[in-house]
Amino acid sequence: MYKVMIVDDEPANLRLLERLLSRSYYVITASSGAEALQLLNEHDVALLITDQRMPGMTGIELLKRTVDFRPHMVRIILTGYTDVSALVEAINCGQVYKYITKPWNNDDLRLTAERAIEYYQMNKSRHELQITNERLKDRLQAMTNSFVRAIADALEAKDKYMRGHSRRVSGYALAIGKRLGMDSGTLEQLSLAAFLHDLGKLGTPEQLIQKPGALNEDEQAIMRLHPELGSRMLAGVPEMEEIKAAVRHHHENFDGSGYPDGLEGEQIPLKARIIRVADAYDALTSPRSFRKPFSHEEAIEQLRKKVGTFFDPEVVNILCKLETLANLRNAISNGFTFPRFSKSPLPPLSSMSFAEMFLEVEREPALAAKAIYTANKYVCPESPKSTVVDACEAVGEEMLRLIFEQVISAPLAENIPEYMSMHSIRTANAARLLAEHTRILNPDEAYLLGLLHDLGGALLHSLFQVEMEIASLISDPAIRCERECAAFGVDHCDVGQWLFENYGLPRRLALAVQSHHDALRINSPSALLLHLADALAHADTFNEFILLEDLGPERLALLRLKRKDLEDVHKVIANTNLSLAYS
Repeated sequence: MYKVMIVDDEPANLRLLERLLSRSYYVITASSGAEALQLLNEHDVALLITDQRMPGMTGIELLKRTVDFRPHMVRIILTGYTDVSALVEAINCGQVYKYITKPWNNDDLRLTAERAIEYYQMNKSRHELQITNERLKDRLQAMTNSFVRAIADALEAKDKYMRGHSRRVSGYALAIGKRLGMDSGTLEQLSLAAFLHDLGKLGTPEQLIQKPGALNEDEQAIMRLHPELGSRMLAGVPEMEEIKAAVRHHHENFDGSGYPDGLEGEQIPLKARIIRVADAYDALTSPRSFRKPFSHEEAIEQLRKKVGTFFDPEVVNILCKLETLANLRNAISNGFTFPRFSKSPLPPLSSMSFAEMFLEVEREPALAAKAIYTANKYVCPESPKSTVVDACEAVGEEMLRLIFEQVISAPLAENIPEYMSMHSIRTANAARLLAEHTRILNPDEAYLLGLLHDLGGALLHSLFQVEMEIASLISDPAIRCERECAAFGVDHCDVGQWLFENYGLPRRLALAVQSHHDALRINSPSALLLHLADALAHADTFNEFILLEDLGPERLALLRLKRKDLEDVHKVIANTNLSLAYS
C-alpha cells in the first residue's frame, strides 16, 4: 500500500482528508512543515498533499526542502488563495505536480490522488530503468577497459616498442582530429582506435615483428594480415563497430594501392586516414633496432613525398602545422637544460663540498636531470647510470660544479610552477618506499623515477606557458593528458619518455613515465608503482588519496600492497614535506 502524507495546520482538514484517502492508501498526517520533514526522514512517501498557508513554513517552502531527499515523491498543494508567482515558480521547477483550490471536491481530489500515484509509479519505474541502464553502461565500460588493458599488456609482451608506439599514435591522431573539428565523442573513438590499431599483430609471428632487416615477399604477406585480424578480434566487443572499421583500414593508401580492401580517397574512413599518417610519423621518428630515428623535419619530408599516394593531403597538412612537435623534439635533441624547479636560494657554490652538492642534486630535478644526461651522454655512454648516486660519482666533483653553474644560469625559470619542486621530492620518496616494500624496482632507481617524472610537464611549461597554465586547471590527470595531446600532439608523459630515452635511462623507466597517468590501461608494475607514488604525493590527506584511487584491488595485489602500506607511505612523505618546508 502506497504511503500518502497530508500536511495542514487545521485539525479538521487533516481528519477530513485522512478519511477520504485512508481506504486506498496508508495515510500519515502532520500539522506543520517541521513535523512533516521529520516524518519524511522515517517514511518512503509516494504522495505529499500540503496546505500552502501554514505558520512557520509555507507549503511551497516545504516542497522545496523535500526535493533533494525525496526526488520521486509526487507533490500536491492545497491553496485557499492565489499566490500566482510562487505557484508558477514551484510548478516550473518540477516541485509541484498539481495544485488544488479550497474548498475541494472530494471526488476530484480522490481522482487526482489516483493519477498522482500512477505518475509516481511511472516516474519511479523510469528512474529504476535509468539506474539499470547506467549500471549496464558502467559494466560495459568496465568490460571495455579490461579488454583494452589486456590488449595493452599483450602488445607489450609481444614487443615492448608497440606499447609506447600505440599510445603516441593515439595522441597524434587526437591532435589531428581536434583540428579537423571532430566532436568529443568522435575524438574518443578515434583515440581508442589509434591505440588499438596494431591489435592484429598479436597474431603475427614475433620473428617478423622484431626482424631487424627488411621483410621478404612472403613475410610481408603475413604482416599485411594484421589489420583484418585486428578487426575480427574487435567484432565481438560491444560498441566497437566504428573502431573496428578504423583498425581494418589503417593501411589503406589514398590512391587505392593499400590493403586489405584497396579503398581509395574518401572511401577510406576518416579515422583510418588519420591513423595512417599518425602511425607513419611515429614509425619514422622512433628508434628501431635497424636504424636511427628521423628528426621531425626529416619525417615531415618523408610524409610529404607520399601525399596523394599513401596519405590524405589534408591530414598530412594538419600534421605539418603541429609546430609544437618540432619545438619539443628539437629542444630535447639539443640537450635542453632545465632551470632549477625550486626558487629557494642555494649556498654559495664555492663553499659547497661534493657531499653537499650531492644532497642538492638529490632534491632538485633539474640538477639530477643534467647529472644523468652528462654522465650517460659524455662520461660513460657504454655503461649508463640510472641513479643519482651513480651519476654524481661518474661525473665527479669538478664536472658537477659546472653542471650547477649551467642549471643555475638556465633561462625561463619563472615558467615552471613552483609546486613541481616539492611534488617531485614527495613522489621520489613515495616511489622509493614503495620500491622497498614491493621490490619491483631498485629503490634508488625508483627515487630517480619519481624525482624526474614531471620533467615532461616542466618542458611543456617552459615552451608553452599559456596553454599549460590552462591545462593545469584540470584536476583529473587523465583528462589533463588528453587536453595536452589535443593541444601539442603529445602529453607530458610522452615528453617525459623522450627525455628519459635521450638521457640514456633504461627503457623500462622511460615506459613507466610514459604510461603512469594512463590508469585505465596500466599493467606495467613499474608504471603502477609510479602512478601510486604520484597520487600519494598529490594527496594532502590519506582520505583524499583514497578518493583518487582508481586502480582496483586486483592491480594493487599485483604490487603486493594493502591499504595500510599506502597509508604508512603517505605518513612518511607528509612528514618529509613538512621537514623540507621548514629546512
